[in-house]
Amino acid sequence: MRRFIAALSVLVVAAIMSAPQAHAASGVLVIDGQAYADPHGCYPGGGFFVTVTNNTDRTAYVYPNKGCWGQHEGWVLPGGHASMNGGSVFIE
Repeated sequence: MRRFIAALSVLVVAAIMSAPQAHAASGVLVIDGQAYADPHGCYPGGGFFVTVTNNTDRTAYVYPNKGCWGQHEGWVLPGGHASMNGGSVFIE
């Protein structure tokens, strides 16, 4: 029984160690002329209108309010550029 528990413990630790880890997007996200290298999280926009250039490997989501709360109003795919109504931008 002890061998089984020891083997099971080793397998659990190995599974945890090999699980993919969350990390910032790779690249540069430009919001209203302000560049953010390897961004992660919520970034403020200029007000009611935001311009986003997404030179990262993740999709950026544009929210109508400051703080990235509520339903996103649009998104900018990796390599994309867009101008739209928005108060903040979120990227994983």
